[in-house]
Amino acid sequence: MIARTPTSTYSPSLDNLRSLLMIRCVALLGQVGVLAYVVALNRTTENLFGLAASLVGLGLLTVASFWRLGRRWPVSDAEFLTQLLLDVAGWTALMYFTGGASNPFISYYIVPLVVAAAVLPWRHTWLVAGTALLAYSVLLYHYRPFPLFSPHAMAGHGDAGSAHVLGMWFNFLFSAALITYFVVRMAAQLRLQQERATAHREQRLRHDQILAVASLAAGTAHELGTPLGTMTVLVDEMLADPALIGDLREDCVTLREQLAQCRATLATLTRTAETDDADGVSELEAREFVEDTVRRWAVRRPGVDHRLQCDTEGLAPRIGVDTTIAQALENLLNNAADSGTDQVEIRYDWNPRELRIQVRDQGRGIDPKLLESLGKPIIHPSRAGLGIGLLLSHASVERVGGRIELRNASPRGTIATLYLPLLPKASDD
Repeated sequence: MIARTPTSTYSPSLDNLRSLLMIRCVALLGQVGVLAYVVALNRTTENLFGLAASLVGLGLLTVASFWRLGRRWPVSDAEFLTQLLLDVAGWTALMYFTGGASNPFISYYIVPLVVAAAVLPWRHTWLVAGTALLAYSVLLYHYRPFPLFSPHAMAGHGDAGSAHVLGMWFNFLFSAALITYFVVRMAAQLRLQQERATAHREQRLRHDQILAVASLAAGTAHELGTPLGTMTVLVDEMLADPALIGDLREDCVTLREQLAQCRATLATLTRTAETDDADGVSELEAREFVEDTVRRWAVRRPGVDHRLQCDTEGLAPRIGVDTTIAQALENLLNNAADSGTDQVEIRYDWNPRELRIQVRDQGRGIDPKLLESLGKPIIHPSRAGLGIGLLLSHASVERVGGRIELRNASPRGTIATLYLPLLPKASDD
């Protein structure tokens, strides 16, 4: 519930990093095989020091990365990008000592690019693509000849070999551009679909919980009618006794008023359950809605000191509300009153689009971990039942296009803000 949370972005995970390291291991094994083949074929290790040093360097980096997998540190976009750039740098060193762009393994540059397109944001993918393309371009002219991967030069086909290598470079450029653009777009769509599916599942779960709570509330309202009626009769009989005087009579009068309020609330609850949603919505002036709701709440919480303030002057706009919206605001007021605060502050204002009602207490605030889950289908127990009431309030407000935001205030306390959309103004004619 809290706030309109920004759409969650996909971020790399330990599993993604582990997969990247496995790909690197396969590529390294391939190059180790090439090194072993050259040594076995030529019976010499001459001019292989650079290749061996590059393999050892990448191997040590891989071992260190596997050690990092055992830590509980989250994998950030920056760390994953660094791993991909290290792959590009290490592969460039290997290609430099093994024929440069004439090495058939040069196409491995496409692998970190595909991984970046599937996992990282667009700007990071372009960075990987640019780095790989730059490395490939440099290797066209700067490299150590490697006879095993220079068949054209050995056969006397220098021009044909150059054309072939240049064609491979253009192919890589074309492939990199397509992958960077289209794969990133497709990956973004997949992430968006996953986020929508997750949000839909949460909404269904919340709806099922609300139905269960509504059924329980309807049954409870029916069962409470009889004992409330009995208590009302007993209080009336006590007040009819002339011997009841002083503070006892005042207490009984207060008790009768509270019982009347409870019966009125149950009657409203029953009517709400029996009324169609469309028929239950009414137009009210924003100032009238806020002040009437606070006034009704204050009657039920006479021991709570509160202060109401409007921060906008002029004619108040109109909003579309039903009884559930008023109950949502009262729930925020009750949560503030239950926080142990000395005073509840209610401030409201509006802009051309929405009405904002802010409820602040001076309590101890909400645990940041709990703050992240309030209003979601999974309800956690908390102070004075804080949780299920906010879930219902969020559902009611969201149904009319509003939202509720919660945050801890400084230096202490909690600020709950209710946003309700304004009705469009009627035309002059």
